[in-house]
Amino acid sequence: MEKIKVNKQLSAGDTFTILGLEWKVLEVTEKGYKCLAERLEKGMTFGKSNDWKESSIRKYLNEDFYAKLVAVVGEGNIIPFERNLLSLDGQTEYGSCVDKVSLLNVDEYRKYRKHIPNAGYWWWTLTPDSTKCNGDDWCVRVVSPSGDFDNFICGDYGGVRPFCIFSSAIFESEEG
Repeated sequence: MEKIKVNKQLSAGDTFTILGLEWKVLEVTEKGYKCLAERLEKGMTFGKSNDWKESSIRKYLNEDFYAKLVAVVGEGNIIPFERNLLSLDGQTEYGSCVDKVSLLNVDEYRKYRKHIPNAGYWWWTLTPDSTKCNGDDWCVRVVSPSGDFDNFICGDYGGVRPFCIFSSAIFESEEG
């Protein structure tokens, strides 16, 4: 495991680099550091439907991207966490799931907005507009370049910003 060298105790709003991506600490909890990365190099389609559990982005983040992270920080240092798949219109049909690496949902984006500057590109959240029971399994909420919400059809290309919880064990003070 490679320790990430930081020059101070990290807190919300601070940044560090892993895998050539800049990560921003959104919150420090007893579980670890909730962090959001800058956009991955390429845009991706969400998948064939707006159900995060079936998303091709989810599959990529929790398999290929996760393996790259584990190679740097070690397997036990990325903390699995529950994802609430509540739709924008309040449908609970998709339930929840557990991810190691995910996307933000709309509520998390609002909660952490003060630490997330406008990015200048479109990027996915995992929040569907509605669900299959309402005949809408194709639209997903995205964050616009100016920071507000819009929707993309799940076959569109959008930016992918990985979100995960890192164990505090991966960080080492440069002084220590």
